[in-house]
Amino acid sequence: MMARLCKPKFKELSSFSNVGGAPVLRTLWDRFDLSLLLSQSGIFKIRGVATWVLAFLYVVGLINRCQSVNTLASFFNQDGLLQRMFGVQKITQSALSRFLTGFSQWDTFNKKRTARLQEDPDTALTQGDVLALDDTHAPHPYANEIPFLYWLYDSSSKVYTWAMNIVALHAVRVVSRQVV
Repeated sequence: MMARLCKPKFKELSSFSNVGGAPVLRTLWDRFDLSLLLSQSGIFKIRGVATWVLAFLYVVGLINRCQSVNTLASFFNQDGLLQRMFGVQKITQSALSRFLTGFSQWDTFNKKRTARLQEDPDTALTQGDVLALDDTHAPHPYANEIPFLYWLYDSSSKVYTWAMNIVALHAVRVVSRQVV
């Protein structure tokens, strides 16, 4: 005779956080020393908030599809998990905006980040790995003073726009299999 199992009961946690994967993301962030790399690149604090917190928050905001820095600030200010993770109770829209416009050392950070990924045996690319390159323009017509925006030609719409050229590199590591 088989016993009938009850459905599992889960606690309602949505009132605590909308970002369940943030601790996992934070573990990866720390594994690759991204906070240290930002500091070594000359990117420090904005309005009393460590820039690594702002950078991490931008990543979380991208994952959660926040459309603006206002939305991102509101999202953070209502999320108990993120506030506890960072020990910060409130982040302003102004701090988030200044974070994007206040630094010019992003190329240095990108070089350090790439070097750090190559040092790790799990992420280092080797001979035979497959790379796919994709680029997309993210237009921002009202912010031609932001240092990472450029006057770019969008071949799909046949117009020039102030945009960020987002280049994504997808890497597939090929693991050699030996037949025994």
